[in-house]
Amino acid sequence: MANIRRQSIKGTIWVYTGFAIGAFITFLFTYKSWFSPLEYGLTRSILDIGSLVFVFSCFGSTFYLYKFFPYYKDNLPSKQNDLLGLAIKISTIGFIIVVAMLYLLEPIIIRKFSAKSLLLVQYFYLTIPAGFFMLMYGLLEAYSYGFSKGVTTNFIKETAMRIFTLIIVLLKVFAVINFTIFINLFALQFAIATILLAWVLYKEDSLWISFKTSRVTKKFKKNIINIVSLTFLTQIVSVLRISIDTLVLASKQDLAKVAIFGFITYLVMMMQAPIRSVSAITIPILSRYWKEKNLYEIGRIYKRSSINLLTYSVFIFCFILLNFSPVIQFLNLNEVYLEGKIVFILLGVTTILELGTGVNAQIIGTSSFFRFELWTSILLTALIIPLSYFLTVKYGILGPAAANLLSFAIYNFIRFAFLYRKFNMQPFSSKTLEVLIIAAIGFLITHYVFAGYVGVVFIIFRAFLFSILFITPVFFRNISPDFKPVVDVLKKRVGK
Repeated sequence: MANIRRQSIKGTIWVYTGFAIGAFITFLFTYKSWFSPLEYGLTRSILDIGSLVFVFSCFGSTFYLYKFFPYYKDNLPSKQNDLLGLAIKISTIGFIIVVAMLYLLEPIIIRKFSAKSLLLVQYFYLTIPAGFFMLMYGLLEAYSYGFSKGVTTNFIKETAMRIFTLIIVLLKVFAVINFTIFINLFALQFAIATILLAWVLYKEDSLWISFKTSRVTKKFKKNIINIVSLTFLTQIVSVLRISIDTLVLASKQDLAKVAIFGFITYLVMMMQAPIRSVSAITIPILSRYWKEKNLYEIGRIYKRSSINLLTYSVFIFCFILLNFSPVIQFLNLNEVYLEGKIVFILLGVTTILELGTGVNAQIIGTSSFFRFELWTSILLTALIIPLSYFLTVKYGILGPAAANLLSFAIYNFIRFAFLYRKFNMQPFSSKTLEVLIIAAIGFLITHYVFAGYVGVVFIIFRAFLFSILFITPVFFRNISPDFKPVVDVLKKRVGK
């Protein structure tokens, strides 16, 4: 656990460094005079549709990479290791098929989006290079998990890539480049990430690429085909439920609504930062523990991840909600983003439910019961796609948020029940309820003390008071078993 905690701290630091840069980028995107909501909505649409290109192309190869990494590493010399080479071959074929399908579907795409989102139709071609480099980076990222490079991948994806984005945004803001050049460079941000990660692996002699079929591939051929096929379906339904909000809003509303939803999604991602780090670090460890049948350690990771992630997510949710409207007004952002407050509440509660159940998806996904993750993902998608469509048509931007909340509540309950019945594992304790009560009391006190006060001074006062009211009892009640060790490490480093 100490190793996971240490790597998680480093990974989370890079994630939040990236979020700090991302916050400034979001400010530049949402400020009244630099980017219109339509242009910001376009950036979100390109990334979401690029994700679809990525997932449909990879044919489940990313899961295959970290699932089978220990078997290839333990049984093959590096020069004969065809793990990454096989994934590249599969994904290249998939990408060619996807591009061909997009070409055939072009008339339908134009018809669906031209009425409400003409700008997306104009720049739709950029989703292809965006998706390709997402694919290449996704393969290298999954492969590098086997070398325990979760911290490195977090730095590249969360920090280095955002620095690149910040540079091109500033070039656009200062009129050095026009919007067309900007959006073309924006679509290539994953190319920078791919080059950086490939260089890191190459420098450490860890970029093992062989296209000759090895004995390990021959031995596990049947298992690989089964796993890749099932995982492909899992990843498709996963990315569909993520991208459906953007697609429905773009076709039924407009890109301005996509921009508002994208802005709120960014705020919610701040709540999700720890899981992005923890997931990258725990996946190879869980894979190893399942191989060793070490259920005790898996159960420990399950419980600790639950209380840690719940504590983080509840704190950030209340922190943002207390100052949602005052910050938008103080920073002089476009007033359309004020429409997103209720959306943030719905998506924020969804995230608390998701993170509060710990790394259950990673536990199931790395086990021999990974098929269950597929069927629950299909169920989630079967719920969220029609709900998102019909609720968006009826309630506008609130529709996809409500659909997410209802669908993820059912989804997480099913995963929780499965692990409890199958392995007698459950992540909750009295501390779970305690941290929710602490957050609620701190939020209500802070809200009523400063109700009606505006200005930067009161934004700071709200943040400071809530932080004291939340962090102090969490520390002294030892809510999170990893909180005090982290504080001790920081105190030692500050002392030095």
